Amino acid sequence: MTMMKTRSTRLRHVPLTALSASLVFLAGCNPVGGGTGPTRLVINGPNGAADAATGDAFVCIRSGLTATLFFEDGSAADFTQRVTWASANPTNLRVSNFNTDPLPPPATAGFLPPGILTPGAATAGNETVRITATFSGLTDTIDMRVGAAPNFQLMQRNIGTGLNQALPVAPPSADPTITHAFRMGPSTTTDLTVLATLGGIPTRVDAAAIWSFDAAPAGASPTNDATAAINSDGVITTLAANTRPLIARATFTPCNQSVAAQVTVAPFVGLSLVPEYGGQRLIAPNTERYFVLADFGNGPEQDISPTTALASSNGAVGTFISALIGIPNLLSSVAAGGPFTVTVTLPTVTGQAEADRASIQQTVVADTLLSIALEPATISAVAGSGTVCPMRLVGTFASGARQDITRRATYASDNITVAVVSSQPQTAGLIGTGGIIPGTATITATVLNGSATAFTATAAYTSTAPVPGTEPALCPQTFEPLPIF
Repeated sequence: MTMMKTRSTRLRHVPLTALSASLVFLAGCNPVGGGTGPTRLVINGPNGAADAATGDAFVCIRSGLTATLFFEDGSAADFTQRVTWASANPTNLRVSNFNTDPLPPPATAGFLPPGILTPGAATAGNETVRITATFSGLTDTIDMRVGAAPNFQLMQRNIGTGLNQALPVAPPSADPTITHAFRMGPSTTTDLTVLATLGGIPTRVDAAAIWSFDAAPAGASPTNDATAAINSDGVITTLAANTRPLIARATFTPCNQSVAAQVTVAPFVGLSLVPEYGGQRLIAPNTERYFVLADFGNGPEQDISPTTALASSNGAVGTFISALIGIPNLLSSVAAGGPFTVTVTLPTVTGQAEADRASIQQTVVADTLLSIALEPATISAVAGSGTVCPMRLVGTFASGARQDITRRATYASDNITVAVVSSQPQTAGLIGTGGIIPGTATITATVLNGSATAFTATAAYTSTAPVPGTEPALCPQTFEPLPIF
């Protein structure tokens, strides 16, 4: 019986850090198939779609195919490493076999695993190349559409929430690839990420990049290594202040395109404590995050919250539960009372002034919850994009006060093939696309109300089909502040 193939539209990127891992081949005596003969070979698309007829590749981005072999007894095995791969047009789209395609720099030895697709640097895009896999007389093919090189956007990934944040724009320079510029304090970290729109889908592609600092000028002191380090995932860890900026660069080797940011490691001149709810009193029971921002002389700038610890002057009213929940600097209300003092103190670090300190006052009040509402009430994202959209749950209380109570609720989606939603405290209210098929889902938030009927609120989620050649609108990542009370 001939099986129908499914259309593949998403791209699975291959982390270059994984390409140098040891390859384990299936031994010839391995009893795959229980001794029965092979009956069918299928190629699976870059997005993992089984037995895909078509797929998408993009200039500058490596991706990977896999192959599955089926046997007479109904079993199946991954034969990606054992099939022979071939491209009908290697100039426009190469596919690797064992020991055929060397690993890209900075690796000095080793080869790409079999099935890795590398578009040609000079490929104009909008072309179709047939890829073939063969094993023991069995063959399958997939037609890969090769799209043009995308525009790359460098962003910062919030370590606490996982959401992407814009970076400050760099001043004009002789190097047009340096698109952003920012400062970091000593002994802090920043996670950089790269987004590209591929086939109409905003996609995180930093795993396909080579991350590095540009070489320092000859004789420069201190050296790059003495100032900061950048790992293969784009995470920068600073060591000591340096008046000479570093250039952090993500390079896509198939086409030698890159995007970069100027990073200056400088000592703080002060700290700011920013409460999550913007100065509202905290209504019990609830929790509130505190963000610690480093000031380099021009106002608050770098968020160093994950590397700090806060203290409450009255643990009987409000106490920090970060270690229990896994959320940096999370204050939990215990009982009505206050005001009390929230304080952050930084110990001495290399190149940093002694005992930087900041504090803020907070009060916990009692109030009665009357209703809840999800914001925004409608959300739209591109199906299969992996886009994460935050939601806020707002409670209205008897006093008329309105406060964010997102972490108090549990959440559910009535169609997880379209949208999935988190109830975990670290990611409460975050909605992700559930699959590659467009559709709709209803998101429901529930807050328990003792022995009385629970409060519920709903929001409508729609996933739309990607439109190649267009930049999709991203869902809002922030909310308007609620009134202070």
